[in-house]
Amino acid sequence: MKQGRFILRKSGRCIWREVKVMEYFPQRLVGMLYLRVASPQRAFWFPRCNAIHTWGMRFAIDVIGLDKQLRIATVVRNVQPAQVVRLAGVDSIIECEAGCPLPLETWIGDYLEFANKELCYE
Repeated sequence: MKQGRFILRKSGRCIWREVKVMEYFPQRLVGMLYLRVASPQRAFWFPRCNAIHTWGMRFAIDVIGLDKQLRIATVVRNVQPAQVVRLAGVDSIIECEAGCPLPLETWIGDYLEFANKELCYE
């Protein structure tokens, strides 16, 4: 599974240190369902996606919509389990813990940058 981190381009600040990229259907279907709790440093990125579901989730999430240039287009806070969220005009979606302490709404219009995680073998 592809992994990396998201950085706020204008400040260079790392937003999420552990981002899992959900590229394939089985990954996209499961997403965060297997987690018992969310982590503030973990996010799930769904490229080429404008809708998500929270069926079977154990906790609420925050949802961030990005356009094709990875600009933050919209933020939906506190999406409860058993919901469907469709975001118009977005090309990809990030899911993270609900109540994320980041000022996401103030970053609408700002660009993110994805940095691939380097694989290290011992």
